[in-house]
Amino acid sequence: MSQTLAKPVAPPSRSCERDDHEEELQAKRLEELAYTFGRTYDSYLATEEGLKQFWSSNGRGAVSYAIIGRYLHVQGGLLCPAEERETLLREFHEFACQQRLVVTFYNMPEEDVPLFRQQGFQVTKWGEEPFLDLPDLTWAGGSYEWVRRQFHFCRRQNVSLIECHREDYTNDQWEEILNEIREVAADGRLTKPQRDEIWFFNGRYDPPNWGRRRLFLARGDHGLGRTEGFLVCLPFENGTHFAVETYRHRLDAPRGLVPFMIHQCAEQLRIQGLQGISLCLCPAVRCGKLPGDSWIVRRGLQFGFDYASVLFDLPGEYHFKSRFRPRFVPRYTCHWPHASVRSMWSLVRLSGVMTFDYQRLASSLWNRFRKPKSRSSLASPSPIK
Repeated sequence: MSQTLAKPVAPPSRSCERDDHEEELQAKRLEELAYTFGRTYDSYLATEEGLKQFWSSNGRGAVSYAIIGRYLHVQGGLLCPAEERETLLREFHEFACQQRLVVTFYNMPEEDVPLFRQQGFQVTKWGEEPFLDLPDLTWAGGSYEWVRRQFHFCRRQNVSLIECHREDYTNDQWEEILNEIREVAADGRLTKPQRDEIWFFNGRYDPPNWGRRRLFLARGDHGLGRTEGFLVCLPFENGTHFAVETYRHRLDAPRGLVPFMIHQCAEQLRIQGLQGISLCLCPAVRCGKLPGDSWIVRRGLQFGFDYASVLFDLPGEYHFKSRFRPRFVPRYTCHWPHASVRSMWSLVRLSGVMTFDYQRLASSLWNRFRKPKSRSSLASPSPIK
């Protein structure tokens, strides 16, 4: 399938004063770029509300970002054809230098690392993104026994996974579905120490414009009962891949519901001829030292993985995703001119990751203290080769 896009009717304007029609055209153009040329799980998050955009001079590429003070954080990477990446990055770098901004790109693919180093960016290993390659996925063999066990248990509880297409519902019906998933999300959030949903690295599960996101609901009574959980999938690589970006479940949902949902989602997408599913980033996985990288970011990631699991459970996340036997792909952060404590703190402020509900935080600490052995069997990333 060709990935050549038609040139926009009019070159995108960088003026802050744009009429509603022009903004609508710009939003559609950005969504098309993210869908077609996105290469990582978070590419489609570039279309979320609250972000600004920088457009290349020829209008064929864009960078979506959030800014806090003088610190700029890029969402979704370089959204453009492969032959335009160098130009887009150079022009964006010039823009950042003129504005005296400190820039960080996240989740960059390995093939982009030379481009960033060429522009003087500091490159640091960020983690690894796990992929399920659908054409060859059979779920057979001993390595998938755990996944099959969760699937069969939920089947015996009469749970089914159904996809909800926005165009099949009236506005009122769709709002009822959104209210269901908001209720599920609120229930699941009771186990998290954060007061609210984490932004920037996580997408919104009820965005005003769904675009080409896909929503799956797990319901009891063979699909006719209560919504027990949901998945939101984001497209990239011209729709040949989707990322299981958001998943939530009720506290009293059947055991193994999340792996059941991922299994059933993967099966549905495999039958439809898609190539792969991303399970989203596993931060801090095999983050060895690179020439000229940021020791602040590297040591911070390792500290978070080893000692801060009660705040954000990186070991538990890696353990869970590794049960699906995925293919892990390296991802990098790229900083200009370099990472610092202040630039990292600006990301913390932006995402809300440290905005705690202290009662839930205390409960998590107490549970961790009472059952230290429950985490002794977690899978650990293999050593760096």
